[in-house]
Parts: sequence; structure tokens; C-alpha cells
Amino acid sequence: MRKKVINGISVLACALLVTGCGNAIPELDDQQRDLVVGYASEVLLKHSNNYDYKLLSLSAVEEMEEALGEEAVDSEEQDGESAPSAEESKQEVEVRDNAEESVSEITSIEDFLGLDSVKITYTGCEISDVYPEQGEELYFIMNATEGTNLLVLKFLTENTSGSEVNLDIAGSQIRFKITVDGETKNALTTLLLNDLAYFKGTLGAGESTELVLVCEIPENVEEISSLELTMKNVDERATISLN
Repeated sequence: MRKKVINGISVLACALLVTGCGNAIPELDDQQRDLVVGYASEVLLKHSNNYDYKLLSLSAVEEMEEALGEEAVDSEEQDGESAPSAEESKQEVEVRDNAEESVSEITSIEDFLGLDSVKITYTGCEISDVYPEQGEELYFIMNATEGTNLLVLKFLTENTSGSEVNLDIAGSQIRFKITVDGETKNALTTLLLNDLAYFKGTLGAGESTELVLVCEIPENVEEISSLELTMKNVDERATISLN
């Protein structure tokens, strides 16, 4: 009978070790293991012939969990480390991002992209509630949301070399922002085949194509006084005027 009691207590001790964190078994250091052994020894004594038989009390369980918790806190304090708060982590990320990013004096898109044989020239813009105009063989059509119009910036992209060029702007992971009369907006993510930000294709020798960037503006805007384009990657940022 005593053997069965001891086996039962061993199972109970294992069960205590996995309480409090779902089904995960906590990692214990030497001191914490000694605490567990001590409590287990006390329980074994209570189940010996010289003690009345009874289950481990709830207070004993709470004492064990509290002792283990205090040991964990003491260990952290000794190491001199504490987990940063969510706000502190966010501030650290923002500081790191600002530290890594530098403002570039580059004045052209092709220079920012590091393109040697491709020239990208801004040719103008149009304001519309839909782009492109409906026609045959269109795979994607954009409609402005209620209360806005689409501002479509157009760029002539030319291969200035005498050989074929593989142009992969999408792979550069550059983000574009458009500032319209002092108000900055993100260029929309589109499925347009000629979206400048996501273009990936081949230009033959001397070949050119029109690429676009699109953003939304209030529908009551009919004329635009100033336009700026901001390009940003992991390391730097550059802003160029399109006027």
C-alpha cells in the first residue's frame, strides 16, 4: 500500500511541475529543483506510517508556486536584466530606424535605384475616378473610393543602352510617397502591369515604356500647384520635385 501511495505522490509532483503555463514544462535551476525535492520529501513524510494519510493541501501548492516564482525573480535581478515594455521596444525600433536611415541628395529616380542604363522621366499626371480607361485586354482597373479621385503620375522609362536590360524595380523594395500641395500620401499598391513600384520586365535596346504611380486625392481638387516624390528604402530616403 505504501508503494502505491509513493507512486501516486510522484505523479502528483510531476503534475505540479507543469501547472501555471499550459502544458509547457518550466526549466528549473538547481535551487528550484531543491525546493521541489524538499516539498516532495515533506509530502512523503506525511504519507509514512507515522503520519495520517491526506492529500497535498492547496496551500502547499500555492507555497511551492510562490517560492518558484520568487526564485525566478531573484535570478532575473541577479542577472541585472528585465524585459522591456512594449512602449520601450517600440521606441527602440523607431530610434534604430531613424539612426540607420540617411537623407540622400539624389535628384532622379534612376540614381536612387542605382540604374546605369535606364532613364526615368516624369511626363505629367492626370486626375480621374477610374484608371486605366476601360478597353480591351485590361487585367486590372482601379476605381477611386467615394469622395476621392485618382491622381496618376506618369513616367517614361527608357533603356538608353544598346543592349537588352532586365529591369526589376519590385525587387528593390522601395516605397514611394507622393506629396500633393504639401499633403503626403502613400502610393497605392496596385495590380497594374505598369506600376512603377512593382515593375519587373525586360526593355530591349532603345525601348521605352510608360510606368505610373497612383494615389488618391479629394475629388474637389482640380488643379495641383506642387508635386514631390519621396523614395525610401532600408538605408536612405530622397525627395525630388516633379514640378
